[in-house]
Amino acid sequence: MENGPILYVGGDEDDRYLVKDALESIGRTSKVINFDNGQALIDYLNSCKERPFIILCDLYLPQMTGLELKEVINADDNLKRRTIPFIFLSESVNPKDVDDAYMSLVQGFYVKATTYEALKNQLRAICEYWELATLPGEKV
Repeated sequence: MENGPILYVGGDEDDRYLVKDALESIGRTSKVINFDNGQALIDYLNSCKERPFIILCDLYLPQMTGLELKEVINADDNLKRRTIPFIFLSESVNPKDVDDAYMSLVQGFYVKATTYEALKNQLRAICEYWELATLPGEKV
């Protein structure tokens, strides 16, 4: 089954390249679409019709934080109803950030792996989990 695109928000250009490359190297065929800020993601979500597979988001973004971005999605009934899995992939290990993320109804929080091989394993586990999950509106 072909999934919708994987949306990645954050990081610098090198991070965006590494995440995209790691996803491709583990055999993900979904298109990876990169965003450097939360408003760009919101604009995309409001204009696209297909259901993205997952949103991978850094905690620290320009203009609005990842937590603020998740709150914007939660506050918008149309975006919230799309039930796109939202997963933080961040370098932060601050326990308060993790608590705040889960209180914002995020579906996962991962401290970004520090090696390429570990990043591939991390992304493989995330994708396999969500590929097997049943989401609202899907045929069971």
